Amino acid sequence: MKAIKILTRILEFLTILTFSALIIVVLIQITGRYTPLSFVWTEELTRYLFVYSIAFGAPVAMERRGYIRVDLLVDFLPKKFKKYYEAFIYLVLGVFSGMLVTYAYDFSLLGEGQTSATIEVEMFYIYLSMVITLVLLAVYSFVNIYHILVGSATEEKEAGVEV
Repeated sequence: MKAIKILTRILEFLTILTFSALIIVVLIQITGRYTPLSFVWTEELTRYLFVYSIAFGAPVAMERRGYIRVDLLVDFLPKKFKKYYEAFIYLVLGVFSGMLVTYAYDFSLLGEGQTSATIEVEMFYIYLSMVITLVLLAVYSFVNIYHILVGSATEEKEAGVEV
């Protein structure tokens, strides 16, 4: 589990890095509106930084169990059944994410040889963000299943306390 903690720290750092860069690029774009300088690359780079911010941040939210859920009916379940129900939900998410990885990779291959309009980055790398997200979501889904079934940190994770 130490590897998962290291991976989570790396993803947190990359999320902060890409989102901070996004804010800086947006500020450059805003200042460009009020100066004679023209920054045509900012809109495109903002979009790509946002995509990668989500690609790195979504798995961290999965690891922290931070996604919005509707617990109205689930709260009425017995605690033991609720545990297996939550594990089943993460199993479905993990299998679904894992199944989509090959399709996402095939889609990213469509971007080979194509470059973006202004910053001329190969679109393969932009589309690859889907593969990264899906692989990491699958990994964290199975990690959550382990934590739920072993019983470690269920209440602490849901309460938002770092374990």
